[in-house]
Amino acid sequence: MKETKSPNPKLHWIVKTILITLGVFIAISFIFMMRFWLLNHSKQEKIGVSFSQVQAERYGSNWRNNYTAIMDELGFRHIRIAAYWDRLEPQQGVYDFSQTDYMVNEAQKRGAKLTMVIGQKSLRVPECYYPTWLDKNNSEVVHTESLKMLETVVNRYKNNPTIEKWQLENEFLLKSFGNCPAQNLNSKDYQSEYNLVKSLDNSRPIVITQSNQNGFPVRLPYGNIFGFSMYRWVWSPFGYYRYPQTGLYFWWKAAIINLYTRADIKIHELQAEAWGKVGNENLTPQESFQTMNPKILYENIEYARQSQIKDFDLWGSEWWYHLKQNGYPAMWDAVKTLPSKN
Repeated sequence: MKETKSPNPKLHWIVKTILITLGVFIAISFIFMMRFWLLNHSKQEKIGVSFSQVQAERYGSNWRNNYTAIMDELGFRHIRIAAYWDRLEPQQGVYDFSQTDYMVNEAQKRGAKLTMVIGQKSLRVPECYYPTWLDKNNSEVVHTESLKMLETVVNRYKNNPTIEKWQLENEFLLKSFGNCPAQNLNSKDYQSEYNLVKSLDNSRPIVITQSNQNGFPVRLPYGNIFGFSMYRWVWSPFGYYRYPQTGLYFWWKAAIINLYTRADIKIHELQAEAWGKVGNENLTPQESFQTMNPKILYENIEYARQSQIKDFDLWGSEWWYHLKQNGYPAMWDAVKTLPSKN
């Protein structure tokens, strides 16, 4: 009778260890995700929108009309606006608040609430909007002047109830995108900015944001609210590409981040505009509809809801308006039907 060999004990131990580790990981993840669901399931959904006067101008739009239309026609009552440094302080120590004042005043008339993005790095390329008088390659000077600018802006608006939140910088620690000297984007200076804004206005939450769809924040500050972006269709060197993550993944990610940062979680950019090989202002409507159209918009809304995050801002209000002004109102009309914008 032929003797059968017994299983390799070492291989058996490795397989057993992997299965146990995987089981523990799944069990702990489930606990964390259920904790996040319990904290958030009863909250009211809030769909906001981002707006950039710079981006509206790229389309040739009247940015003021675009801005008021997202409140008057689309019904948004939570809007993220940008306080661009180069427009705020065109000359050193000389401030021009005409654009931000306009947006604050128009929102106030309509009972809307604003998240104001302040700092060196803001919405839309080239990301960093340094004034021409500033030596942007001297990180010490940039940091010193940015603190002066932040103090001036916060003091101007901190007593205005229309300002709901401050967003300090936009995806500040992301160095791979935008025209920003890398030495200016460091966690030490970021923490210093955070401490300053908190000392000037401790009555409002501060939003900190991250672009990476996969990563986790490992460097302070975390803020009172932590936001990450959520995109599905993008252009890559190999053509159009759809990110493989599911809404379940973002539920897991949000649960982990919430656990160790103690910050509320939001989606600060939910894709609601095209992402092509060039800027949208250079795409034909037909090209842009390959990565965004009403069907994809509704799919992205449901995708975001799977994450159990109740607060998310749509990205693309300037594009919808531009399309509508040029005879393609489908995206504008689709956004108009969305609930939870009050």
